[in-house]
Amino acid sequence: MKTVLVGRGRVGRGLYKLARTGLGEWRLSSGHRPSRKMIAQADTVVLAVPDPFIRAVAGRVAPWLRKGACVLHCSGSRTHDELEACARTGARTGAMHPLASFADPNRPPNLEGVFFVSSGDERAVKAARRIARAVGAKALALPLHGPAYHALAAMIAGGTVGFVYATIPALQDMGLERREAERAAGSLVRTVAENIMHIGLPKALTGPVVRGDAATVAAHRNSLSRLSRDVAAAYDAVAPLVLQCAIAAGLSEADIRRMREALRGA
Repeated sequence: MKTVLVGRGRVGRGLYKLARTGLGEWRLSSGHRPSRKMIAQADTVVLAVPDPFIRAVAGRVAPWLRKGACVLHCSGSRTHDELEACARTGARTGAMHPLASFADPNRPPNLEGVFFVSSGDERAVKAARRIARAVGAKALALPLHGPAYHALAAMIAGGTVGFVYATIPALQDMGLERREAERAAGSLVRTVAENIMHIGLPKALTGPVVRGDAATVAAHRNSLSRLSRDVAAAYDAVAPLVLQCAIAAGLSEADIRRMREALRGA
């Protein structure tokens, strides 16, 4: 099997580093100037280019595709309809979105257990499944691709980073060096993610809210209001969601009432 990744950005280079030894022959091509020779020899072509350019790049490579080739794109917010030009040539088309965060192309994430969400033609979905397995990921074939699905993925990934980002200056004010604070926060997030993966929700929730410790929550809010307005606002914004999770975990009616009072500042 010959697979060509089109796009030298974070996703394209990251997948190439992870998959080139796991599934047949792999090539990496520029998204700006795709290699006609590589495309013409490929069984599967993966477009790892920014969303606004998928349709244009698909139109460019479509005439070069070999008969029966599969073409996939890696966007979570677009369906495989973006590859219409390739489909008109007889190619099997699909979308393959890795539910993972690719921040550094030189240090791709560990994809063990990560889901690759795929949809489209049956053969394209099978190609996506082979690629997922080659990088240690799991394949999930469902037609989820679109703005709503992508927004949820962005909330989880970007929301986590944004929330941690808000806490770092406050940790620095307490005496931690910035990279020390970032590593400490990152290791905490890693353990939370492992809990969600292994024991699920709401069991993964820990802390004073799920324990019904309203006094500690009130102390949190008082201390943060003096420490940082931004962090205090972030705490108040996320606390109701934490409380909903705690309720799902079985928080008593009395504890729910006290917690709501603490969150209102009563």
